[in-house]
Amino acid sequence: MSALTDALTRLRRFSPEALLDLRPAYPPVAVEIDRGQVTLVRVKHGKGRPGLEAYRIQPAPEHAVGASIFRPNLGSLEEVTEQVRALFEKSGTKPGRVSVVLPDNLAKVSIVSLPERPVGRRQTDDLLRFKLRRSVPFRLEDAVISSWTLPGPGPGADYLVAVMLRSVVEQYETAFEAVGSRPGLIELCTPSLFNVLRPEIAKAASAGDVAVVNAARTYFTLLIARGDRVLFFRCKSYAVGEGDAEARATALGRELSTSLSYYREKLSGAGIGTVFLRSAAQPVEEIAPILERFDGATIRPVDAALLIDPRAAAQIDPADAPRLAPALGAAMGRVA
Repeated sequence: MSALTDALTRLRRFSPEALLDLRPAYPPVAVEIDRGQVTLVRVKHGKGRPGLEAYRIQPAPEHAVGASIFRPNLGSLEEVTEQVRALFEKSGTKPGRVSVVLPDNLAKVSIVSLPERPVGRRQTDDLLRFKLRRSVPFRLEDAVISSWTLPGPGPGADYLVAVMLRSVVEQYETAFEAVGSRPGLIELCTPSLFNVLRPEIAKAASAGDVAVVNAARTYFTLLIARGDRVLFFRCKSYAVGEGDAEARATALGRELSTSLSYYREKLSGAGIGTVFLRSAAQPVEEIAPILERFDGATIRPVDAALLIDPRAAAQIDPADAPRLAPALGAAMGRVA
């Protein structure tokens, strides 16, 4: 990791290098832990797109991951460790360096603006902590912070900032280390999606702003980018039962309407041309009507099979393709 302050370096694994565009050495193995399932992807790098060596999706106890930033309890460490052990064994993957992808709603992610660019990383960290002190639902002394400088003109600086409880990061590290694995990076789901989609997002930018909608089982995230700059990031946990698809759809539609109003009124949003949709909770066709709020944007479902070497794509069950994308993004490393 980069030589940041002790507090930021502690998040070895919350990818400050990736967020700062310093191109860390991504492990070729990534594991996504989500409510009810864990997913492993192992890739092989070479010329062109990476090949897929192995993947496995297996069910996991609901409490193997926290329900939200307010309820980060993970259940028993022994259960999580056994899930990780089985994932490595049944996928034929030797434990080693691995990236771990966690749900967006275990962190608070926000865009923070500073009137002047700080001098050095320590000053940056201090100023971000000062700005965040009243908006984080726990003591910042108990948190790990990672920040990504967003491109933009002027004397000020904008940052995409992620804050997570230190205890949550440490519990996952402990579970992986117990089976002989070493978490090299810990990432969040939608930033990992954004990473793997960067080449496609760049192509789509000519048609207007681009949105990434990540509809997971217990939360959804909307990211909006203008060119290579993230303008908007909002994650919302569902307050309804997981089995109530209709209520989830209602909540998604309501939050999208609110977010898009903010985009148009506060961010000078002239229009979103393309929406990349990753739906891990229900079929795309059930969500598509809700996305009509994007006013004629092209909806492009995220398909992991299109992101890797075509010779390896046949290994992926079409039903698994949306669920593999975040782990694939972490295993592939910084794209474009």
